[in-house]
Amino acid sequence: MQGARRLRERLEQDGYGWWVIDVKGGPSFAGVIALHVLPDHFPFRPTREIGWRLPFAAWGKGYATEGARAAIDHAFKVLDWTEVVSITSVLNTRSQRVMRRLGMTRDESENFDHPSLKTGHPLLAHLVYRLKRAEYIRD
Repeated sequence: MQGARRLRERLEQDGYGWWVIDVKGGPSFAGVIALHVLPDHFPFRPTREIGWRLPFAAWGKGYATEGARAAIDHAFKVLDWTEVVSITSVLNTRSQRVMRRLGMTRDESENFDHPSLKTGHPLLAHLVYRLKRAEYIRD
């Protein structure tokens, strides 16, 4: 409970954070969408990230894409951010497809090993996708 309260307070204070995906007539919990600043130990800048976590039952229903679009709109229109990044494991092709649907692109030179994972971990190799406000087309 303390963690949820802290997240809500940060969301109110900063104007961004973690949002729960609420599906009308759907599951009581379909995941989360987040805008946050990654710690400084990541090897790229800027470190303002859009991310999502969904339980398996919510995969393939468009929740991540729709929620991420709303969060990106908020980042660019309300928070006045000029760019967001999204990171994922090389193995996470589903998230990579969401990133491409959002119009995000990647530069292979930015591939990195996640600093929180040990050498040899299967999810160690990561990709960075970027989206600049000037390139974001949303009607």
